[in-house]
Amino acid sequence: MNLSPKENYLRALNHQEPEYIPFGVAESVLVASNLELEYGHPGGGIDGFGVRWVSSAEGAGQSLPDSRAFLLDDVTEWKKKVTIPNPDKIDWQSMAETQLAGVNRDTTPTLVISPNGPFERLAACMGFENALIAMVEEPDAVNELLSAITDFKIKFIKNIAKYFKPDIFYYADDIATERNLFMSPATYRELIKPQHKRIAEASKECGMIPIQHTCGRAEDIIEDIIDTGADAWSSVQPRNDIAGLLKKYGNKIVIEGGYDANGAPGFETASNEKIEAEVRRCFSEYGKYKGYTFWGFLMKTGTNLNIFEDVFNAYLKVRDGK
Repeated sequence: MNLSPKENYLRALNHQEPEYIPFGVAESVLVASNLELEYGHPGGGIDGFGVRWVSSAEGAGQSLPDSRAFLLDDVTEWKKKVTIPNPDKIDWQSMAETQLAGVNRDTTPTLVISPNGPFERLAACMGFENALIAMVEEPDAVNELLSAITDFKIKFIKNIAKYFKPDIFYYADDIATERNLFMSPATYRELIKPQHKRIAEASKECGMIPIQHTCGRAEDIIEDIIDTGADAWSSVQPRNDIAGLLKKYGNKIVIEGGYDANGAPGFETASNEKIEAEVRRCFSEYGKYKGYTFWGFLMKTGTNLNIFEDVFNAYLKVRDGK
């Protein structure tokens, strides 16, 4: 390989020809994610917004909002009940010195994963059902809350850009199920898209490449994702017509994904042979198109297990022609 992981991944994200298909997230150093603000303390707890999170082994170690005690039942009262954290109060400089120690910035991409985008945060405060009802019944109040959440994200972006200077800002907002969007495309465009656009624009203004992470079948709004300014759509699952999207949009946006993480290849019990076969399928079906980068993981239980490790090892084998 002539290009470093950083050079190769950034070439792909900048819509240039990479030397090989990148697995950018697994090759990157993840920095600056302040999980106590977003999830509470490890294993659960109350986060910076006032939402209580709980964790269980059945949930693969992931924390979820406590459905027994949602923070908000009436979105018009959000100013009374939701705390908007101030990222300016975090000791970013010490965090950056610790997390970047020993990182070769010339060869290794640095990536910030920012969870709980505007819609996810609304749902964390209210629950999915109440959040979706509020979007229909009280769109003005929802818009105010989503705007305040995005204001927080932009302050977050400016701080990490100042102290970490990362290559990539990877913002997560799961607005779809495996079947379709949670809401109509029109509602997405009215309430959520403007916030995604603000996040992407702020990332670029601060020198970072914006990647939107959205699981599920969201292909109906790919032109909207492009319009927000995101350079890539990540963890695109095979519930979407990935080959068709690459044919039509591969010169406009990077499609990062392909691996069937929700199917048998994504189970903790998946054999090395099954994992490798799924990686080979992705390379064969999607790797021939411009604008494709690989992404995949296993759903492992516990909080200390590397969800990318087994897939990454298979990726390296397939990438190197073994």
